[in-house]
Amino acid sequence: MPTFGHIVYGLCVLIPILYFARERFSYKLAFIFLMTNIFGPDITFLFGFIETGVHYIIGYIIVSIPLALVFSYISRFKMERSSKGFPLTIMDEGIKEISWKNAFCASAAGGISHFFIDQMFHRELEMHVFPGIDLQLQDIMEWSGDLYHTMNPIMVIGEAIVVGMIIFSLFYLRKGYKETFIVFGIGTVLSIVLMLISTEIYGGEREYAVIFCCVIYFLIPMFLLFYAARDVLDHPVEAAIPSKMPAKTRLNIISSISLLLGVIMLAYGVVALTMSDVLVDLIGDSMDVTGTQLEILGIYYGSISLILVIGSIGLFFKNRICRYMVIFSSTYFLIFAFPLGIAFFLFEKDVKALFVKEE
Repeated sequence: MPTFGHIVYGLCVLIPILYFARERFSYKLAFIFLMTNIFGPDITFLFGFIETGVHYIIGYIIVSIPLALVFSYISRFKMERSSKGFPLTIMDEGIKEISWKNAFCASAAGGISHFFIDQMFHRELEMHVFPGIDLQLQDIMEWSGDLYHTMNPIMVIGEAIVVGMIIFSLFYLRKGYKETFIVFGIGTVLSIVLMLISTEIYGGEREYAVIFCCVIYFLIPMFLLFYAARDVLDHPVEAAIPSKMPAKTRLNIISSISLLLGVIMLAYGVVALTMSDVLVDLIGDSMDVTGTQLEILGIYYGSISLILVIGSIGLFFKNRICRYMVIFSSTYFLIFAFPLGIAFFLFEKDVKALFVKEE
């Protein structure tokens, strides 16, 4: 799996947007898109070698429903330069700038974009739609038939459509996205109908593959992202929603969840350390890994999990050091997205105040 490649792709999308509309495009939406473009669908790794329906486009969109709650919550925080201690600090602004709906759109957009990189650069060249529905790139290419770079007089029909859409775009592009989408839709449907008669209308190129992949990987995620951006701009959240539960009670609940997560992750580390040979046999067909490598990873991730367990226990006693331990370890596990909510929760003003007596 390309990992840094996902970062590059996400930044290649976001940097031009921020250059053109940095005052109009919420950087918190950009954060959600970037994170889910990198890690979103890979939450499936939480289940190790167990096959799940998460690392599929439809599966991840469903997972984005609860995941958006976490991202919406995180949008109440911002990172700023600190006047003391560590150069950067997390500030609780108290207002969730991104609604659940907009967080969902940005999360889904990032996750779908993740699959574009996976299909193009994974060995299998597959689009993972749903369990049992995997579309290989070569199969998608062959939807247009066997012709390739043909010369036929009926090509003038396709050329007329292309020339017409380009010239008239000088008019309909200025009208707005609705008019542009209507023209785009009409031109696409007309072209598909004509290609059902003969793909030589467009020179026998792989038109179906281009249309299909562009709609899935570019139109849908980009429209979701910009829909959210426009909604955030047009309907800003201006008031904080007061919590109905005391900070101490919420801290105990989150501490319990954090402890449970830490125990689960620690169990994974122990299994990797003590049963590495068994795991190699189970995942050997899908990954190139040795027992020694798994043992090293077990020690590493088990150590971080142990920090999370100890820190979570300390949260019940409002220990300041344990708070930092949980922030560090849960942030490190942000590949699963949900733990990041735990880290940011500990920066809430009223929650942070509970640890003042330890300072």
